[in-house]
Amino acid sequence: MKLKIFLTILIVQIILLFTSCSSNVNADRTAQKLPAVLNSQAEKDFKNIDSLKSYFCDYPKECERYENSTFLEKRRFEEKVDKNRVQLALTFLKSYPNDPRYYEVLKFFFNMNFEPRFVTEKISDSLTAFLSIENKSKTKSYYQQLRALPIDVNARNKWLEKGQELAAKFLKSNAPLEQKIEIEIALLGRDFRLALRQYKSLDIQKKGVEADYWKQFDKHYWESFRLRMVGLIDKYSEFEIMATYMEQLIALVAKFSPHLVKPYWEDFLQITDVNHPCFNHKGVRAVHERAKANLKALKNVDDSKPLEMAFTAIDGSKINLANMRGKVVLIDFWTVRCAPCIKEMPHVQAMYDKYRSQGFEVIGLVGDDDTAKEQVLKIIKKQSASWPQYLDKGKDAIVSYHSLYNIRSYPTVWLLNKEGIIVDKNARGVRLEPLIRLHLGLDK
Repeated sequence: MKLKIFLTILIVQIILLFTSCSSNVNADRTAQKLPAVLNSQAEKDFKNIDSLKSYFCDYPKECERYENSTFLEKRRFEEKVDKNRVQLALTFLKSYPNDPRYYEVLKFFFNMNFEPRFVTEKISDSLTAFLSIENKSKTKSYYQQLRALPIDVNARNKWLEKGQELAAKFLKSNAPLEQKIEIEIALLGRDFRLALRQYKSLDIQKKGVEADYWKQFDKHYWESFRLRMVGLIDKYSEFEIMATYMEQLIALVAKFSPHLVKPYWEDFLQITDVNHPCFNHKGVRAVHERAKANLKALKNVDDSKPLEMAFTAIDGSKINLANMRGKVVLIDFWTVRCAPCIKEMPHVQAMYDKYRSQGFEVIGLVGDDDTAKEQVLKIIKKQSASWPQYLDKGKDAIVSYHSLYNIRSYPTVWLLNKEGIIVDKNARGVRLEPLIRLHLGLDK
């Protein structure tokens, strides 16, 4: 009898495995948006929250004193800002459950600017004295202070649980699957940032005799996020955007654990092969093809060999470095948040105008996604930058070169010689023109 029950359960589990990839999609394929209830107060409250998601200072008078504050005072101020934002978001979600902007505010709730540390109100005198010593960011003492911050664990857990509750409720609603995916990704992003906050505070040197130990540590530390992404790919197997989210996760991990990039791509390639129950679904296929393309690109990452790169620029032009052999090429890795990168553009344009007819080319790789496209276009128009630009983290980016080459700081500007080999990785400012002339063979 027990054996019969066990076999029945096993068969049911197998059936669920082979149908789970499509059941959610089919059930919600025709789902309608949340009912719209508009009123002037909701509009006002939404605009207030929307204005805060990317603005640091909610209290201008106090913000003026921020830079000259102690470490503890800065953390207290940030705590005040973040808690205020959390409360505003919660109030909106409670007051306007049927508002069409509910989904947007829920995303704000998982935004990095809505994340308090939950520092305790009472701190001992000795610890207050230690936390009041001002240290520069990214120093050993700074990380010691971060680790020493006393946290109200109960308050933080309530905030985390509230987020889980709100997300679970939304996922059970009749909202479009595209919105549900974004909420699940936002929730994963929140948890990743919290884990990253702890990781960065370790202040560890992963070189020397302990290198192997830290590689194993990294593998286990980030594993839960890899597994969550695998689960989301299975759950939303029809959506090609999952390939982009997967790549974004790998790019984030790569900033701190670059040795995991290749194993991650290999894992995603293997789990989405023909043996996957939903291999023919668009999302699974997109993940598989993205993994295949990135593994192929990784094989060519060798500074001693000609650089390989191919993509379609924002203006629709096809760029392939293989077709540029015989020319000197400048590759500008930048982002809309990098002021020095933008400031440098007129100088690069002057060099482009001066030496293009003699074999000098420029390529811009923007480390942003599709949401930054309009901003990119405005910037290059204002700076009169006429060379091709590529949204390196956009939905159409099969390979993210920022991730592939572990670009972690800006400005980063590479110069390739006529053979396509990298000859300089800081080709900017007053150094640029002499390098161009040297490799064009104009200064013999």
